[in-house]
Amino acid sequence: MMESVLTVVIPVHDRERIVGATLESLERQGLMCPMILVDNNSSDGSFNVLKEWADARNAKGGCVTVLQETMPGAAAARNRGLREVDSPWVMFFDSDDLMLEGHLNRIIKAINDFPDADIIGWDVAVRQLDGTESRRVFADRDLMFRNMFNAIFATQRYAVRTDFFRHAGSWDASVMGWNDYETGMRLAAMNPRTVKLQGDPTVLVVEQTKSITGTDYSSGAAKWEHAIDCCEATLRRHGLMRELRWLELRRIVLAALYAREKSPEASRLYDEVMRRTLSARQRMLLHAAYAYTRHGGRGIHYLLRPFI
Repeated sequence: MMESVLTVVIPVHDRERIVGATLESLERQGLMCPMILVDNNSSDGSFNVLKEWADARNAKGGCVTVLQETMPGAAAARNRGLREVDSPWVMFFDSDDLMLEGHLNRIIKAINDFPDADIIGWDVAVRQLDGTESRRVFADRDLMFRNMFNAIFATQRYAVRTDFFRHAGSWDASVMGWNDYETGMRLAAMNPRTVKLQGDPTVLVVEQTKSITGTDYSSGAAKWEHAIDCCEATLRRHGLMRELRWLELRRIVLAALYAREKSPEASRLYDEVMRRTLSARQRMLLHAAYAYTRHGGRGIHYLLRPFI
């Protein structure tokens, strides 16, 4: 693999019809760094699309590697790609999103401009299912709180020093949903030196009906709650007691989101949280958060942060 400061790793699963747009957005970057594409048990023609594109690019002097990973899940596929990375920095990307003009140039320039950084992040634009667009922000401070409630470490929003990422434990292949959320918690717990790039987004996240997160919460309850349980283990390992209280708030918000969907998962998770060893004051605050969120309220984590 050619020497480069940055490698891009992209897992792919059953994206034959849409991954081409992502690959075209990579090609428009000029292929200034190595790309590792990992097919993850695709049942369609995704692998052939990746291989044909890689062969064409490599014939023109590119450096694209196509791998296969049989263990299911994006986390396992990303880890397969990560094992091949020998550059100082790595950036993970998703197979249904787009790099806009100048994205890789921007990241490589930032890596050179901020030699002491562990993580470089940026805002992204989002095209939602109804066609509207919004902006999701990255944060360079208050990382634990912001990731816990805003999932700032979504894979399209940052590049990370490779050895720092490996030291954090890489991707947990047991986490089949919210794996970027769980990984972000481990990164934040290590107090990374973080830089946020300013300016207009150079990544477009394209929401899909068929995605890891899906379009509801209750149907994936086991996945989300396993991710939160793994986050709890991280917080306990680092002795972050205040953050553990925040995590209970995150659980009760999830229960309220189940309730919006009229799912029985709501009362189950609500009862689990309330059965924990909590003070009467904490139970009152969490119940208020549940009721507020269940009835459509947003941002309860900001309202209750001074009291949790």
